[in-house]
Amino acid sequence: MDAMKELWSHFNEIRKIQYIDELLGWDQSVNMPKGSIKGRAEQRQFTRKLIHTKIKSDKTGELIKNAEKLDNLNDIDLALIREAKREYEHAIKIPDELIAEITKTGALGYIEWEKARENSDFPRFKPYLEKMVKLRIEFAEKLDTGPTLYSTLIDLFEPGATYDWVAKIFNEMKSSIVKIVKKLNTSSDKPDQSILKRHYDPNKQWELSVEIIKKLNFDFNIGRQDKSTHPFTASISSIDTRITTRIWEDFLPACIFGTIHECGHALYEMGFSKEIHNTFLADGCSMGIHESQSRLWENIVGRSREFWVYWYPIFQKSFPENLKDYPREEFYRSLNVVQPSFIRVEADEVTYGLHIILRFELEKMMIEENLQIDELPQIWNSKFEDLFGIVPPNDKEGVLQDPHWIGGYGYFPTYALGNLYGAQIYQKVLKDNPNLPQDFKKGEFSNLLNYLKENVYRYGKIYRASELIKKITGEDLNPNYFFKYAEDKFYPIYGF
Repeated sequence: MDAMKELWSHFNEIRKIQYIDELLGWDQSVNMPKGSIKGRAEQRQFTRKLIHTKIKSDKTGELIKNAEKLDNLNDIDLALIREAKREYEHAIKIPDELIAEITKTGALGYIEWEKARENSDFPRFKPYLEKMVKLRIEFAEKLDTGPTLYSTLIDLFEPGATYDWVAKIFNEMKSSIVKIVKKLNTSSDKPDQSILKRHYDPNKQWELSVEIIKKLNFDFNIGRQDKSTHPFTASISSIDTRITTRIWEDFLPACIFGTIHECGHALYEMGFSKEIHNTFLADGCSMGIHESQSRLWENIVGRSREFWVYWYPIFQKSFPENLKDYPREEFYRSLNVVQPSFIRVEADEVTYGLHIILRFELEKMMIEENLQIDELPQIWNSKFEDLFGIVPPNDKEGVLQDPHWIGGYGYFPTYALGNLYGAQIYQKVLKDNPNLPQDFKKGEFSNLLNYLKENVYRYGKIYRASELIKKITGEDLNPNYFFKYAEDKFYPIYGF
């Protein structure tokens, strides 16, 4: 077997263990009895340690060296060497014991987060969060790949990104968002969201969510949807992708748009080229690009006027007591209210970026500025008031709303980057396929999906995000596409 084949074989084996670990995580959130967490924590501790040990082995280093000596390699082989080398160079710096402790703390902490969130009980969660912050600081110190500790952690999710690069983009985003929100607030014809806050039968919500993702071409032959506390997507293999949603009886968008969001992630995972199925390259090239797809489907498609030309009559039949006589245009406007809100995943497209900026600033304080975890709820509320002008009524709607901090740091910025990537990519798609909005009116989404499969999904991790966005659009990431999209969409909704 030549060096390249050996490298592929070695990392494909590692990928299989990663899929097993992902299955354990999915089961923990969807099916596992809560009292079984200790056993699950030990199992995931074992799988993560095994993955880490195999990546940092002398065999891995030798295989990479041998592969690098080869000539005439194609883009896929070169990408595997690049990603294998990155993982190896990371892994040899991190002790097995640290990986095991991070995994165990994350598994135990997630269960405590669920309980703490349910009861708005931050002190219950605090010890786990405190420990995870210390572990992640230690992790970043040992890894030391960026100009700062927080940059090192950001790079894990958005390869090549630094704190300064993200901060520059976010400063521009913050000023643009504030400008748009201020103008919308002067409108005398603001949309009314109250129709969405009536009672909607949870069983019918579930049925409609399934109908929608079937239309979006989610493949139920190799995927499924379940319910969990916080929606997520898990890939168990390249032909086994699972999503979850949650249902709020008195707020219709939670289930519908949570489902579409996760479906966007799943369509990406289902769209990898068969050449890279179940390999180390069968993954998103960055979380910013991954989020661009979930946000594109959720917001640019799912909250569009054209989408509801098709779907609104179906919703009227399912919820006649609420929607039978309610005008479609007003329903569309209600889905696109721009106003301060407490919950990130339910935020509108415009103010969503402010939720990410809040977390971005707090993460830097936790990792680099010795922010005391005792003070986190108070600082969260203070910063939230500065950004939104409102204060969360409790920690459930504040600092406890997301589970991410019991897992890692540096992920949150990718959500807002996803909005920017998504708007830029969609503008290019629309330029090449100007009739897409007419497709949406008919409940037809295959043309959009096929374009994204061809230009985004099939590549997996073959290209880095900076390379991919330039390959698709001909330019680097340009936030102005999102700002123009927001103005063009929301100013008319608000009567401007």
